Amino acid sequence: MTSSRQTILDFLENKRAATPLEIGQALHMTSANVRHHLAILKTEGVVEAVGERTPGKRGRPAKLFTLTSLTRQHNLDELTKALLDELLNQKSPADQQALLQQIARILANPSKTSDKMSQRLYRAIHRLNAMHYNAHWEAHAQAPFLIFRHCPYARILPTHPVLCKMDALLIQELLDKPAQLVEKLAKDNLGAIYCKFIIKDQ
Repeated sequence: MTSSRQTILDFLENKRAATPLEIGQALHMTSANVRHHLAILKTEGVVEAVGERTPGKRGRPAKLFTLTSLTRQHNLDELTKALLDELLNQKSPADQQALLQQIARILANPSKTSDKMSQRLYRAIHRLNAMHYNAHWEAHAQAPFLIFRHCPYARILPTHPVLCKMDALLIQELLDKPAQLVEKLAKDNLGAIYCKFIIKDQ
């Protein structure tokens, strides 16, 4: 996440709700720039419009933005980091892999069936979006791609990149097919962050 977007999130954490103009004035950014960043944050599911504010007798109403309930995580990030450190430290790579596999299995809660791949992908997307990945899949000649538009672990990913391995294992549990991360925290043409996994045929 860019420093500008993180600054906007920090501002909304304290202010609770604000218009793009109010955010821009407080952070010394243009309203257009603020609206650009808010559009990306809205796509990522971390801010939402909750109403409008009229500036006065004159002027058009402006949208009010606030953090989504999912973004107000209190101390869960620090707790998660502490738990991961305790679980993963002092373990061999093989033991770490086994632990991540078990966590992925619990999160996926899959029912292994002989359904067609398209049906498994549909169910996987449903499960992943219930966990706030903002996921979708795309068909390609080479293999299907799974794309995450939101990383639920973005705040702790820099200190625990092993969570990317867990995501690949989670996809494998859901689809009964190996998954490989091919684009990590890449940016689309609007500057929004995404991760892309290719679904391999064993």
